[in-house]
Amino acid sequence: MKINKLIIHNIASLEDATVDFTKDPLNNTDLFLITGVTGAGKTTILDAICLALYNTTPRISKGGGKQGVNKDDLTGKDPRNIMRSNTGYAFVKLYFMGNDKKEYMAEWSVQRGKNMVVTQKLSNVVWSVTDLAANTTIKGEVKDGYAEVQQAIYSVVGLDFNQFCRTTMLAQGEFTEFLKSDEKAKADILEKISGTDIYKK
Repeated sequence: MKINKLIIHNIASLEDATVDFTKDPLNNTDLFLITGVTGAGKTTILDAICLALYNTTPRISKGGGKQGVNKDDLTGKDPRNIMRSNTGYAFVKLYFMGNDKKEYMAEWSVQRGKNMVVTQKLSNVVWSVTDLAANTTIKGEVKDGYAEVQQAIYSVVGLDFNQFCRTTMLAQGEFTEFLKSDEKAKADILEKISGTDIYKK
């Protein structure tokens, strides 16, 4: 998998942001640093990538299951918590190349009611993945279930959420989680991301 472009709207502290990994200076380096003052949105960039691909983030997945963590009466594990305060619509679009070398766009969005009024109740998350060459989209909402979208993402990325967080996107202070994984879990992950699982087969 290779990330090409990330578009963020009303996610946590970021009102609007676009990160294009195909343009200078990001396309000319294999390693770069995200830096900024506390609250600038460094972790939000990583959260947005996870939302688009997995409909959750490391900090949300560790939240509590109790209702009423905010004015919308959501649980701590509800991904809609990441929507920027006092806004009517939020989305993330992630353009990437899958393991099959095809171009995809994963999109995650949520809005308040039909009219996006701040006082309205939050609607269900809409999550989709689009094969850009074939122009085909697999879409899901809470009422229909996300299983088809999850399976499509897994097939083109090759990693589930936990594997992705232990290898590709290590959240702050969680590098030790990968190091403490048992030998088999580490081997499975490293084989998948390096493509050496073909030798095991």
